[in-house]
Amino acid sequence: MNQRYVVFWNSDDQTKLLSWWSSLKKNPGWRAELRRAETPADVLLCQGFRYLYYELAGYWTSEKNILGLAAAAGVLAHIDNDNGKSFAESCATGNDKPAVSELRFSQIQKSRSLDEVYIRMIRAIHLLGKAVSPVSVTDNILHWTKEMENGDVDSDPHKRILVRWGLDYFQNLSKTK
Repeated sequence: MNQRYVVFWNSDDQTKLLSWWSSLKKNPGWRAELRRAETPADVLLCQGFRYLYYELAGYWTSEKNILGLAAAAGVLAHIDNDNGKSFAESCATGNDKPAVSELRFSQIQKSRSLDEVYIRMIRAIHLLGKAVSPVSVTDNILHWTKEMENGDVDSDPHKRILVRWGLDYFQNLSKTK
């Protein structure tokens, strides 16, 4: 699938992120510590996050992006397999019904804080059988942070994260019904 990454589009950064995510399998202590983190602020104190921090040093580790990156790292620790699908598409995919119900998905969209998005996305990841694209999840969290926490909203509504989630979810939802 040709995914559109709005925020986390640099292929070098994506490669570093995927390498870090793969390294979590070889470092179960890091993964366990990240999985126990209750908030993105807790993730900042994890050794596994520090490794990612140094890998992506620069723009993503700036003050305005650091909590978004921490949230992404904490959520990625819950992903076991990369299915190559976007987060919203994965949520809509299922046999007879979507893996993530419309109600639960709308709760993710209505999140008002990064802590809420963090918790709700982790719950969704578990409903997805822990299979989703780590790059898509990272792009989505960083995009959400850019808009909702930093107030940097694109004038084109189709480039906004909540619109993208809605379109990806409901377009793929119709395929399961």
